[in-house]
Amino acid sequence: METLNKSQIEAALAARLPSYRITCTLHADGTLSAMLSSPETDHFAITGIVRAHYNGEQAIARLANEILREMVLSRQGLKNSRLHTPPDHSDSVKGLDR
Repeated sequence: METLNKSQIEAALAARLPSYRITCTLHADGTLSAMLSSPETDHFAITGIVRAHYNGEQAIARLANEILREMVLSRQGLKNSRLHTPPDHSDSVKGLDR
């Protein structure tokens, strides 16, 4: 099966991820990078996608699902890191005043 070109990949991903503007870059080594941008200034980039692994419509659907999964995992990681507050060092600062 023939490898999809840039515009075909962008159109196929945009159809499956309609709330995002998709911009792809094809690289000489056969990989693909995709930048997803939403109206709420939410951006997500994924690089190193091996184009040969995603031939045809079913493979593009799988790629879209993998991208969504990575976005969810990334957001969960960001959310978890924000929930961890830095330790309170007020005791050590108070100890210096003694």
